[in-house]
Amino acid sequence: MLKKNLNRKAFLTGGLFFALSLVMPLFGAEKTAVQIYEEGVQLQNNENYYQAAQCFIEVVDMNPAYSDAWFRLADCSYRIGEYDLALTYLTSAEKYEKNNSSIQNLKGMIYLALGKTEDARQVFNEILRKYPNDVDAHFGLAEIELYDGKFSGAEAQYTEALKRQNTNRKALLSLALVCAETGRYPQAEKYLRQALQYYSGDSEVHYLSSVIYLMKGDYSTAEKQARIAVELNGDFDKAYELLSTILYFQHRYSEVIDLCDFLISRDRKNSSAWYLKGVATDKLGDEEEAISIWSTGLGINPQDELMRTQMEFSIRNILSLEDNRRGAWAKYHVANAAQYESRYDKSGSSYEYQRALILDPMNIQARLKYADTLQMNGMHELYLRQLLFIKDHSNEKLPVAVSDTIEAYNSLLEKTLAKKWNVDPFYLDKTRWNIAIFYTENGSSLRHAGSDRLTAQACADIFSGVAITSVKTQVTPVSGYGEAFRNARSNKFDYFIMVSLSEGAEDMTLSATMYSGRTGTETFKSSFYSTGNNRYSTVLRRFRNAVLDKLTVRGKILDRNGKTVLIDLGKSENIIKGAEFKIIKKGCVRTADSGTGLFYKDDDVVGTLVVTVPGEEVSEAEITYHGFYDRINIDDELILEKMPMVQESGIDTVPNADDNGNTVVQNKVVTGEDLVKEIKKAVERPAILELLRSIY
Repeated sequence: MLKKNLNRKAFLTGGLFFALSLVMPLFGAEKTAVQIYEEGVQLQNNENYYQAAQCFIEVVDMNPAYSDAWFRLADCSYRIGEYDLALTYLTSAEKYEKNNSSIQNLKGMIYLALGKTEDARQVFNEILRKYPNDVDAHFGLAEIELYDGKFSGAEAQYTEALKRQNTNRKALLSLALVCAETGRYPQAEKYLRQALQYYSGDSEVHYLSSVIYLMKGDYSTAEKQARIAVELNGDFDKAYELLSTILYFQHRYSEVIDLCDFLISRDRKNSSAWYLKGVATDKLGDEEEAISIWSTGLGINPQDELMRTQMEFSIRNILSLEDNRRGAWAKYHVANAAQYESRYDKSGSSYEYQRALILDPMNIQARLKYADTLQMNGMHELYLRQLLFIKDHSNEKLPVAVSDTIEAYNSLLEKTLAKKWNVDPFYLDKTRWNIAIFYTENGSSLRHAGSDRLTAQACADIFSGVAITSVKTQVTPVSGYGEAFRNARSNKFDYFIMVSLSEGAEDMTLSATMYSGRTGTETFKSSFYSTGNNRYSTVLRRFRNAVLDKLTVRGKILDRNGKTVLIDLGKSENIIKGAEFKIIKKGCVRTADSGTGLFYKDDDVVGTLVVTVPGEEVSEAEITYHGFYDRINIDDELILEKMPMVQESGIDTVPNADDNGNTVVQNKVVTGEDLVKEIKKAVERPAILELLRSIY
């Protein structure tokens, strides 16, 4: 009887729970950990990593032993760049599943993102030792090869992955991208055809196909693939951005503007869309409207340096010097200069003050600050010149302190070398090096269309104010090395430089190859990498320093009195007492046939000189002539042979090598201790990695 009652009670209880299960959803019952986890997975698959992470955090709060949720939480953190946090979450996942290769593979990728390449390599190799067919470990090793600049090694790893899974989507697309990056487009298209065969309805496959055809310069096919991508996924903003870039390269500027407006309506913070809308508007001839567009874009994202550079070029071209807007835009550089000063980076602050003055020459605050940097470098004549400029052009009454300083310096500088020899340094033509900068048109940058054109222009512009160099760029692209060499040689340039820019989300690399304009031989090849804020100006300044480090310090004799001569070099070129020069007969010096340095015949060396009194723009020196006869004349050329000592710092905007091309002054772009540490810690990441990492 008791048993029958218990069974009846159990039946009634079970029925009650069944009824409640039907009713509870109507009253908003709480979701289970599994349901929340599945929502998170869906959000993660849609690349909504922040909301997905919130779901997984709820799951592990409900069930701390849910290893899959810990793993996915780590992956979301990795995707948004929180690598240390990702490693912490992964440790929790590893606690419950020590031998899970997916966890170990993600750990390797996090190590790689943190710059711990050897730790990452060890993790991936250990996975392959246990699981030889693990394709994800091969993907990780491929990235390590790319960090080392070994595209062939990366290709080999992707090929190993494809051997194990011959339809693997990531392997096929990665191989296509690597082949395209190395200019092997037939091989890239082979892998693309396979990917499209297996995944024809996948918007990302069509998007990456469009990227590769854009890199190839096949704009028609690139446009077709981008349009398929957005038809398959109407929320694919990257594909819309890519389509706008493709239309830009086809000179369809009105369509570009329409598409940029669409992107801005979806995300007002889309910096790339503001930039490209302004460029397209400028191309249509409305420069004032373009400046307004860029100004709005920079109000939203002040750190977009390429957009700022493009806007500033237009400002300098079309706005009058009296335009009040110039002062507002110059404030950005004045504020940047103050940040450099707080890090004791004199060259950085000087650069920013110069940028401010190029924009707004009447900016008294910036000019006074710039004058102070000249004074700290011992350039008293140039310091006085800046103060006199303020006195002559300021509409306001000068402070008493400034007026007193001008009077004191006028008196102090009564007996300069320039006045002694009756020379006005302001009118000296010190140009010794003529350099051309070229670029090729390609679609490698997906963030700022036409960035190579802008970068070539910026690379030339950063030499403004370097009196001994004349650097020019060609507005239109060249087809390649051959056309650049022909143009440089026909126009008698000493050197020509091919430049290109690759961008990531938080970093960029400026690549430059310098050639002799006379022989076409390579002088040097280098890349300049930077991450964080001010990265564009940083790579430009490093580029300038690298070029100046290859240029020999050259001058000429201005005047002579017996064995004492006046030369057109001084402290502003880092010349100090005891610097030794060879004196070469006028017109008998040329660039070396290969490498750096200069070529001249021994018979054309007519003497030597040693600097005895260095001034700021000119110096006195004692000459010694070769042979029995004195053949030294005014306008004979001077080539630096030796400095008394290797200087640790100096002016970083002048040629910096001796006659053999050896650097004589150890200049650095930055001296702020914290920034130096950050740069040393940074690991250069090829721009292609961003695309490769986006592939699932």
